[in-house]
Amino acid sequence: MLKRYLNTAISILDELIDTTLQDIENIKEAKHSAVDESVRKKGVLVKNFEDTKRSLDKELVNLSKTSENLQEALDDEVKANLVLMREKLEILHKVNKEYARHVVLVKEFFDSLTKQMFNLDQNAYTQSVSQSNFYKAKV
Repeated sequence: MLKRYLNTAISILDELIDTTLQDIENIKEAKHSAVDESVRKKGVLVKNFEDTKRSLDKELVNLSKTSENLQEALDDEVKANLVLMREKLEILHKVNKEYARHVVLVKEFFDSLTKQMFNLDQNAYTQSVSQSNFYKAKV
């Protein structure tokens, strides 16, 4: 059971990494229509990973209760997969940081465009509607 949970967790992490890398490419190519589906897919993957990780933790706790030395109770394949899972988590962390950097750059770009288009300044929220050149309302 432990091996199955580890393999499932690793495959979920691989899919999260691949999806995030694809998101970065979509941002670079301005394919914004793919964002909604990707966010939904990553939400499901994260939930599945959390469930799998919780099950993995329970298995490890049960194994540690029945064995004096957990390290000796684990075979080499399980140990290698635990190391691999940690490496995948570190890769995902790095990829998510890069993704966040791209998202921030796009946000700043759109914020600057909005500011230029609508001639906004720091006090934009305090300006009255009548001062706006773009929007005039009759009430």
